[in-house]
Amino acid sequence: MKLSFSTLGCPEWSYERVLEEAARNGYDGVEVRGILGEMKAEKIPCFALGRQQAARHMAEAAGVKLIGFGSSASFHDPAKLEGALADGRAAIDLAHALGMGFVRVFGDKVGPEDDEEEIIARVAEGVRELCRYAAGTGVAVLQEVHGDFNLARRVLGVADKVQEDNFGFLWDAAHSDKTYGDDWPEFYAAIRPLVKHVHFKDHVRQPDGTFRLCSTGEGDIPLIPILRALEKDGYAGYVSLEWEKAWHPELPAAEEEFPHFIRYIRERM
Repeated sequence: MKLSFSTLGCPEWSYERVLEEAARNGYDGVEVRGILGEMKAEKIPCFALGRQQAARHMAEAAGVKLIGFGSSASFHDPAKLEGALADGRAAIDLAHALGMGFVRVFGDKVGPEDDEEEIIARVAEGVRELCRYAAGTGVAVLQEVHGDFNLARRVLGVADKVQEDNFGFLWDAAHSDKTYGDDWPEFYAAIRPLVKHVHFKDHVRQPDGTFRLCSTGEGDIPLIPILRALEKDGYAGYVSLEWEKAWHPELPAAEEEFPHFIRYIRERM
């Protein structure tokens, strides 16, 4: 099983340190979700034009694969469509330049007064446009299981309308856990053919219906059974720790969780 981490978990690290820590801890890859707090692909200084090949060579020298870019593009809001497309295109351009395999996008919201089918169609339109922009680059566009798009019928509704070879799902197991819990095999069976990347983190399912993030293995998400199902089905992608330190500064530091995560998984797989 190939393991990676998202830079969301280390928002204060330089690009050099990201690569050093990945190599030192035995990670196979790194998923870029901002460097030194800058999230937009075209604004990250170490990836600016004229520096991209140096950044790519640094990763190769460290023996760490740059696997994908986590954009913030989401398509549920028609007022933000052009901005989302611009973010997505910039991310695709950067991913292509650095040899990354995918760009992540979102659905993301379906409000109580919204027409669900209309939202699904809008999301599919935006995603399909990015897939066509990325055609021939080797970059896939992956919709994350996230927010209100953590139901099989919603993500599959998008897939049915996109119908592009370079489309797939980024399965965030924590987001599907909020809906399916221990019935996760039902969700996995529905989306399995299109799962191209996986996010792992752990949380405690609290009595009041909320979820508290915690260190890997200390929560209620059946991480190891999910990994075994993926392995059994020949999953060839990465499983990436998405330690949400950038959004939850109260979490323990990456220096603690990054080595813990890889030990936890390697000892059990």
